[in-house]
Amino acid sequence: MEGKKELTEQQGFTKKTWVRLAAVILLICVAAGAFAYGIAMLISANDGYQEIECTASVANCSSEFIFTYNLGVSGMSPTAEKKAVTNLYNEKAAYYYRLFHPSETFDDVVNVAAINISANKTISVPSELYSALEKAVSDECRSIYLGPVYAYYDTLFSSSYDEDASTWDPARNAEMRAEFDKTVAFASNDGDIRLELKGNGKVTLVVSKEYLAFADEVGITSFIDFYWMKNAFIADFLAKDMTDAGYKYGVISSRDGFIRNFDASDLEYVYDVFDEKNGDAVAMGKLIYRGVAAVCSLHTFALDDVDKTYSYEYADGTRVTRYISIEDALPHGQRGNVVTFSVTRGCADMLIDLLPYYLSENVAEFASDGVGALYSDGGSISEKPLEGFTYYKN
Repeated sequence: MEGKKELTEQQGFTKKTWVRLAAVILLICVAAGAFAYGIAMLISANDGYQEIECTASVANCSSEFIFTYNLGVSGMSPTAEKKAVTNLYNEKAAYYYRLFHPSETFDDVVNVAAINISANKTISVPSELYSALEKAVSDECRSIYLGPVYAYYDTLFSSSYDEDASTWDPARNAEMRAEFDKTVAFASNDGDIRLELKGNGKVTLVVSKEYLAFADEVGITSFIDFYWMKNAFIADFLAKDMTDAGYKYGVISSRDGFIRNFDASDLEYVYDVFDEKNGDAVAMGKLIYRGVAAVCSLHTFALDDVDKTYSYEYADGTRVTRYISIEDALPHGQRGNVVTFSVTRGCADMLIDLLPYYLSENVAEFASDGVGALYSDGGSISEKPLEGFTYYKN
């Protein structure tokens, strides 16, 4: 009898164990199903405009851009299209980060930094960089040669306290002012530094012996730098990359004012125009347009965190901005906002054309074929109209 009782208890224990195990298996199945559903929700996409987020695991420039795309319009599955567009965006955002880096070289791309360390040597660069350099060297204010100055301003802009910022500010530090004067004397002289574009992607950064000696003395490593201007070029390149790959229904917007709309549909778009009043950004009106277009905005006030990345505001309200002139290495620029727009010209084209007028605070005389403009003028917005764009005041 003892043996029979023991067997019965073992049988009872086994039954309970299987009941519990079945419950656990059921829970695992439910969890797995929920997980699979969650994954499906993450990778699936509805049609219509959606923000495309860069998921690249390497350093990239996507934090300075907003990319939206009208999924499904092409007839492609929204889920498949989102995956394809995201993959291309991941690749290109990482590529352009490396391409425009002024001080770090990379094994897989000949970039701006590679030019900086190859003074007086001819090297071959990718087609995108060669194209950007062609536009940049046509800039009358020679902004690309302000690489050494931009390096100091970058430190100034990242300062947390006025005392730190003042250390790097030539307007507040006499020693820094003296060094800037020497640097600008070299940077503004074609005989001391110039880019020679030799065709077929070959470029030579010509630097005089005197400038090289000065650079060695003060620690200059970046002779050229697109700095904040790079976003205008990258917006253009990203739009071209997408359309070349057959994705023609999106908008690339840099957070500091460069927009490339490559939407081939006839949707209407609204661009809010701001101006500065009493230190605040105030909405002044709306620019309405349809379809493919480019918009370029230069403004001395901050509209976004990226603007703050390229500026510093002292406690007394003095604002140091990214718009540095080759004349004196100090910030200049038309007060308020200047917006240019075009169907035929890209962001970089408009920026290079506009910048000399902007820095000399003479935007009223700006004129460029196929480009319209809105600009601050005594507390109001003046307009140089362009067919296909309509400005409505608030």
